[in-house]
Amino acid sequence: MSEARGAQEIVHVVARRSPQIEEDIASVGAVMNSWGYAIRAIGPFTRGGRGTLRASGIEAQEITAPASSGGWRWNEARALAQTIRGAEPALIHAHGFSAGFAALLARGGGREPTKVVLSPHLLPQVLREDRRFGLRAGAYRWVLDRADAIVIPTEVQRETLAELHPAAAERAEIAPYARPTGAQPDSLDLGRRRALLGITQAAVVVGCVIDALADEELAEFLDAAASICMDYPSLEFALIGRRVDRERYHDMAHERGLLGATVFVDPHDRFRRAISALNVLVTPQRGWPSGLLALEALAASVGVVAAEDSEVAEILGGSPRVTVAPGGGPGALGEAIIRRLQAAAQRMEPLHDVAPETGGAPVSMLVSKEFYDLEAPWERADRGGTEAEAAQGPGCGAAQAAADPMAAFHPTVAARQLIALYHRMMDGL
Repeated sequence: MSEARGAQEIVHVVARRSPQIEEDIASVGAVMNSWGYAIRAIGPFTRGGRGTLRASGIEAQEITAPASSGGWRWNEARALAQTIRGAEPALIHAHGFSAGFAALLARGGGREPTKVVLSPHLLPQVLREDRRFGLRAGAYRWVLDRADAIVIPTEVQRETLAELHPAAAERAEIAPYARPTGAQPDSLDLGRRRALLGITQAAVVVGCVIDALADEELAEFLDAAASICMDYPSLEFALIGRRVDRERYHDMAHERGLLGATVFVDPHDRFRRAISALNVLVTPQRGWPSGLLALEALAASVGVVAAEDSEVAEILGGSPRVTVAPGGGPGALGEAIIRRLQAAAQRMEPLHDVAPETGGAPVSMLVSKEFYDLEAPWERADRGGTEAEAAQGPGCGAAQAAADPMAAFHPTVAARQLIALYHRMMDGL
């Protein structure tokens, strides 16, 4: 380790509260911290994220979050840059455009400016809002040009980045997502967790995280829900988000006849707790943060349904708990949801409606095969045969289970790749 590296810190910078980014920094940062690196995170944090970072041995230096309605202004960038500069970092890892812009301001124009590594989150939103010729997209390209390195977790994100900046996409390096570490966020049984979130305890719950979700993607999820709701009346659909526009989403659900089967869940920044209350998580997004959300769901033993061209399909398509919807459209997504539930039901023990008691309340996720009406005419085989193997019982998927699809996302894997990149940047290679 060089003298500078031993004396100074690696600083992660965020400009907006994001539980998914906080979880990712904490998972990888805990490993780096155990290797003797000093890791600091600067930004506005959620209450749960602040605790997660500190529990991982990361110093969380909190700043005031900018007003959500006012955009990101020059004075906010300058204030964040001053805070970064005061930390005297050996290297800055910025998460998103706003953090990247502030990091570039912070490093100044000295003879040996601090290196900036950029993780370009929210690219789909940038492209949706102003495409190639918008002001925000132009500013993002400016940041991408000046970042010393660009890190992305999937090839799907590389394709999205290429729409905005082909040269940046070509030089971007892959560092995989890191799965969540540590115990689940609370010890509540499923019934009480659902009650606290406003979810029906006895329902089979299919959820979707609507933060960073485009309207057309949410509409596809609701259309898929409408296509299966009448045939499966015990289904409930949960829209999980910190900034739920209840009136607008209420209208969208009402238009599809789903209002009575839809619940709006504010996770209060504890997304892992909300996701763990589901039977199935659907990720209609093609890119970020669908991969992180899927890993959070799998860590909580919750099944996942994803689009065929998504990063979830790219990195987790072989997992026996993940169902990929072939093709596109709400019909295919609805069929994939049912296949996911059927596969989960086939693997359940016991085979009848017997639910163990936990504090007097039945654990509602343990339901019978008959509950899901397994004779429903969904005959399309799932990608890679994983659904068929899962439906035949635990023994048939033993080879895939032994492979452990989650092993590729152990935080140590991501930490090694990032540390190698950080060393090259700090050594000027």
